Amino acid sequence: MSQERFWLLIAKKIANEANEQELIELNQSIKDHPEWQFAVQQLENIWEIPPVYNKEKAEDAFMLHLNKLAENDQFDLKKDNIISLHPPKFSLSQFIPKWAYYAAASMIMIIGVFYFFTKETTIKSIVKKEPALNEISTRLGSKSQVKLPDGSVVWLNGGSKLEYQKDFGKTTREVSLTGEGYFDVVKNKEVPFIINTKSIRIKVLGTVFNVKAYPEDKQTETSLIKGRIEVTIKNRPDDKIILSPNEKLIVENELIEAQKKQKTIDLLPAVSINKLKFITPDSSVAENQWVENKLVFRDQTFEELAIMMERWYNVKIEIQSEGLKLNRMNGNFEKETVDQAIEALKLIIPFKTIQKGNTIIIYQ
Repeated sequence: MSQERFWLLIAKKIANEANEQELIELNQSIKDHPEWQFAVQQLENIWEIPPVYNKEKAEDAFMLHLNKLAENDQFDLKKDNIISLHPPKFSLSQFIPKWAYYAAASMIMIIGVFYFFTKETTIKSIVKKEPALNEISTRLGSKSQVKLPDGSVVWLNGGSKLEYQKDFGKTTREVSLTGEGYFDVVKNKEVPFIINTKSIRIKVLGTVFNVKAYPEDKQTETSLIKGRIEVTIKNRPDDKIILSPNEKLIVENELIEAQKKQKTIDLLPAVSINKLKFITPDSSVAENQWVENKLVFRDQTFEELAIMMERWYNVKIEIQSEGLKLNRMNGNFEKETVDQAIEALKLIIPFKTIQKGNTIIIYQ
């Protein structure tokens, strides 16, 4: 399918003017090119957002973005099987034909590019020799929601990345996660859903769970909300752990690295299973509240909380007093700015702050 035909069908679908045959054609195209699913999903979401941006600035941002793409030739339809967005020399008049639907699609794209700049969420394709990978990454201070080709939905927290092969959903459903993701997996007994992190491998058939696997963290956590998952520790391939609903698996990353270096598994246990703690009165759990835009912390050290806040607010926090780092805290932030959050923490533990640019220095 040509670029023009693809955008035309999207525009007609969003405008509720596509007939049954056109919808079948569009769905088949997305099935053949699963990386296009994200363009469709995000454009449909953007269509629902009131136009609050200045049109000229949006067009300028769009043109700047296309010029950058033209420089590195990243999106070439013939070479990479990815939607081509630009000719060598781009002009807005060339891009907008007379037909209203295609013009609508163009405006959606303009708003969409500006939307992604403001949300600081990047979606791209990495083309390697074989096989090609799709990558979804979310920057610090932002979150994103994506729908995979099999219908499974993944929420990515700030500073996270999800990778999977372009043929995902056909014969395999395997992804790699760096950071934190909340998964709602579609059931498919014939094709299990597999998640790989640095420390663990998770196998599921259909379930809802949260995985926290930032490479710089001391622990990797898997919290099962409902369903059933099988977890394998990377340095213990013969040991399989089955989690039941409301259970949380914690893997000590530092011990695993030490075991790898010493080529032994005789060190202290690197794995523990705990029950999830419910938050009253709605019986929710802290592990998935970030999906609801709530930063919830339960019995976290100040040092651990500082790392969470760095990802949440896209700032750098330095705690210079060693005694402060070990203090444990409970609470949650929802609509607070980083300054308001810091002032609230001062009510729990007295401390002083100095801000230098994007860095907040905490001391006593």
